[in-house]
Amino acid sequence: MVGREKMLHRVLLAAAISWVYSITLGLLFAACASGSLSLNTLRLPGVVPVALLNSTVASILITPIAAWSVRTGMKNIYFYGPILWVVLAVYIVGVIPKTGIYGPYGLFTLSIIGLIILGFIPPAK
Repeated sequence: MVGREKMLHRVLLAAAISWVYSITLGLLFAACASGSLSLNTLRLPGVVPVALLNSTVASILITPIAAWSVRTGMKNIYFYGPILWVVLAVYIVGVIPKTGIYGPYGLFTLSIIGLIILGFIPPAK
């Protein structure tokens, strides 16, 4: 059995990582909203608040799966977490503007699949 404090630590860590990844990916998504990567898009009124709000909601929804995937250990998260972020960033920059396939829903689905895969990777020694 996992102790109550360890479980709370795992959930808080997963929530923090989920929020940071969601915010950065949300801002990247907003910057690519014009069809190409442009930081000028972020200067438009309301773009950043909407991106932050949607990213926060996404991170809250994904936190239970992220908490489950943290069970494999911190070494896995520190190694595979950034890889997942890069895959999602490439999806935002490379796939969504060119094809428009599924937009934010595809990104959300891809992140869930990535977290599930992270949860099944054996713990690092």
